[in-house]
Amino acid sequence: MSDTPAPLDAVDQTIVAALRRDGRQSIPTLAEEVGISRATAYTRFDRLCATGVITGFAARVDPAAVGLDIAALVLITIAQADWRDLKAEVTGLPHVDWLGMTTGAFDFVVLVRARDLAELRDVVLEGLLSLDGIQNAQTVVVLDEAGDLHLG
Repeated sequence: MSDTPAPLDAVDQTIVAALRRDGRQSIPTLAEEVGISRATAYTRFDRLCATGVITGFAARVDPAAVGLDIAALVLITIAQADWRDLKAEVTGLPHVDWLGMTTGAFDFVVLVRARDLAELRDVVLEGLLSLDGIQNAQTVVVLDEAGDLHLG
């Protein structure tokens, strides 16, 4: 038995796209939008959840609406042997919204959200750069965001 999941067919892809746009819709509404029966929608939804295609649901929140007006990408170089521990430590810090492990000149790219530049400074200097294993960090302030472009 293979660990590789079965590829998604066109109906599965349409279901996933519809749920990415509105994860709160009911299964009957989803069935109508996709053009399938409710029973098929329930079956496919359950399978997509069981196979890990759908991993959960969350609200998308406008950071500025909750007072997080500053966004910055922090490009981090680490001691390679420490990457597992640092990944857990960095993602556990307040104001860290996202972490990606990368190739090239930097090992981590971290999205930090803060109320203002003073708070961003504290997150970077007192939070990130105080962690053992972080060798260097470069901070790039985000001037504007386009949002999630894949939600349709």
